[in-house]
Amino acid sequence: MELSIYKGPGFEVLLDVDGRSAQMMVRGPLSRLAEHIAEGFNAHAALEKVAAVRGGQVIISNFMPPAPSEPFNRLVKDQIKRLLLRKSMPESLMLLTTGRCQCKCKHCIVYGMKKEPRLSTKELYHVIDQGLELGAYHVSFEGGEPTLRDDIFDLIEHVDKSKASTHLITNGLRLTKEYVRRLKRAGLVYLHVSLDSPYPEEHDTFREVKGTFEKASVGVKYGVEEGLIGIVEYTATPYNSDFERLEDLYKHCSSLGVHEILIDEVVPGGRWEYREDNLLKKEDYERLAEFQNEANKRKGGPRVSSSYSYRDPEIMGCFAGRRWVWISPTGEVMPCLHIPLSFGNVRDISLERAWKNIRRYPLFKKKPETCAWRDLQYRENYFSDIRNAIEEGASPYRVEE
Repeated sequence: MELSIYKGPGFEVLLDVDGRSAQMMVRGPLSRLAEHIAEGFNAHAALEKVAAVRGGQVIISNFMPPAPSEPFNRLVKDQIKRLLLRKSMPESLMLLTTGRCQCKCKHCIVYGMKKEPRLSTKELYHVIDQGLELGAYHVSFEGGEPTLRDDIFDLIEHVDKSKASTHLITNGLRLTKEYVRRLKRAGLVYLHVSLDSPYPEEHDTFREVKGTFEKASVGVKYGVEEGLIGIVEYTATPYNSDFERLEDLYKHCSSLGVHEILIDEVVPGGRWEYREDNLLKKEDYERLAEFQNEANKRKGGPRVSSSYSYRDPEIMGCFAGRRWVWISPTGEVMPCLHIPLSFGNVRDISLERAWKNIRRYPLFKKKPETCAWRDLQYRENYFSDIRNAIEEGASPYRVEE
């Protein structure tokens, strides 16, 4: 079937959907305005297997709002502005709503981050409104553990659903059936649950909380049953990226009805000690890519995505300070969670001004040749200061204007 997902001045963007696969097309006298976008989607968005097709909408991946939808329209407009006007806006607003968490994960990236005084409900409302005004079509509630905030339903509900899709990333410990229903009623679209292993004991040991695997698994299943898009987040390390674990993860997620497995790479920061043997190697990336490609050829089961692959300089490049903006629990504005540098606090300056501070900074102004955390300028100039700030519980490190 052909599905119209965006209408612009003199052109129309469509998806030719066949089961779980799709192809993007552009028609109309001014189709050249969006041809580059369609070519990029077809080449790099792994449309051979979308996350879901339902209710007249295609959920390509958690990276994008459902299509067609008003937030998806904003996505297309943002890409056209980037191409034609060379304009950069924060497409994704990532809110670290709290530093509190029940777990003590070995790869915790917010470890050492200043946690108090955390932003109030009203302050977060204001940040959300500013992010949407700047062009964000993706609002993510993270932590720490965001479900430890009693106002999380209010925060999700506050997001203007005509502008952005909503995401919640959780360890799953509080996801009862009634809790998930409340998330759905608040307007949540994407429910992300973290798993670090397909094996209960290994996952629980890594998180240092017994029973986490079972609650996370049941929680994402509840989410799927309630109509949410269920995502399993899997941080790949040198110790969980073998074919056997990946296949067992896929089988487990398939049994839960998960729509997408999102694989990210472990990075040096937080609790994860920076040693070469602690980071993924070339053969690990090759194995993960082979697994992803093979899994997405299967008719059933979840889509498999890798967030780091989109950040390849030949595709979209590093998102830090170019497409992403992160807000710490205390309001510090960061280009990325993996780059804990603060360019101002939303209690003192507007989000727009902080974004301009980031965009003017040499590390983010230049065309990215690699992910920012690998950039030699970043590692030489900031890594020691960041490590000190983490050890003192004072991360992120403030960059002077």
